[in-house]
Amino acid sequence: MASRVKYTPAEAGSLALGQAGAKVITSAGGAATPETGAFVALTVIDAVKFSTLTPEDPLFISETELGVGTELAVGLTIYGRWTNITISQGTLVGYYG
Repeated sequence: MASRVKYTPAEAGSLALGQAGAKVITSAGGAATPETGAFVALTVIDAVKFSTLTPEDPLFISETELGVGTELAVGLTIYGRWTNITISQGTLVGYYG
């Protein structure tokens, strides 16, 4: 079976710190896609509800698992790999990786 690990522990730590860059995503901004790769971490700045959360791989969380109306609390960070994000409420930071 092929490994799903894409980064060494040191590289993963750097990505978690946002060293590959980040984008602020708001409900007013429409659909957000990463400039490179995928979004690897999402940190909630103002309580968020997703309209679209498209995982790069079905192993990662999608809006279907969260439920479109589920609200994520301020300060929460979730990790995975997402290629498309649209939020109906709130603000978050999407980190590239």
